Amino acid sequence: MKKTLLAGLCAGALCLSGMIGPARAQDDQVQSREGIALQNQILSLQNQVQQLQGQVQQGASGGGGQSAPAPISQGANSDLTTQLLQRVGTLEDQVRQLRGAVDQLTNQVNTQNAQLNKQIGDLSFQMQGNGGAAAAPGAAPGAPPAPALPAAPPAEVAPTPEILMQQGIAALHQGQFQTSEGVAREILAKHHSSPRAYDAQFLLAQSLQGQKRYQEAALAFDDTYNMNHKGKRAPSALLGLAVTLAAINQKSAACDTLGTLHAQFPVPPGYLAQPIAAAHHKLGC
Repeated sequence: MKKTLLAGLCAGALCLSGMIGPARAQDDQVQSREGIALQNQILSLQNQVQQLQGQVQQGASGGGGQSAPAPISQGANSDLTTQLLQRVGTLEDQVRQLRGAVDQLTNQVNTQNAQLNKQIGDLSFQMQGNGGAAAAPGAAPGAPPAPALPAAPPAEVAPTPEILMQQGIAALHQGQFQTSEGVAREILAKHHSSPRAYDAQFLLAQSLQGQKRYQEAALAFDDTYNMNHKGKRAPSALLGLAVTLAAINQKSAACDTLGTLHAQFPVPPGYLAQPIAAAHHKLGC
């Protein structure tokens, strides 16, 4: 596209140069034809005036005794001289106007030519600057290779639900309950269809309980149990529900929950036997 544009501009410059040449030639023709013709007429008129003046002088001196043409009256001679002088002045004005028009046209053409040459030069300079960056395939042999662009940083891989659960459980054991809560909520939001969502719901309940937000924790434990009544988290969820209900002074509901736990899991997992007994003892159920 750039080469085509440059070629078009260069062609325009040649066309303009072609126009300038005929214009100057035409100016020369005007000067050689009309100007010379006018100058010849002026000279002819001046000669006629001189002849008339000479005739007037001869008539005044009597012709020296020789026969002379009939004298022209002074009034007619004066009128004719005035007319001739007026014609001479008019022709001279025409010549000056014609030369002024020619000079103006010449200056205009020269100005346009200079502007076009400047535009072509500016465009050529810009193309040379852009061509240096785009001329890699045609670079001179032995030229240093272009510096390699820095490699893009590898895209960050989103952690899997399993990795998030590991992070959340570690934060819970370290007492960083807000962190473990955030991890649990992230899994529930982004991976709600994953099998790890069940574990994340239980992690959320434990994190809320650790922050002593017992009412929210009770709802979270209840949601965990309702997700799977026979799941591996169900006994722990029922125990957590009973404990958090007791913390918000819902002793009767807490005892009912312990009854449900005993009915559904008469032989609970070994790690829950002591906590369940402690809850019964504390509540007096």
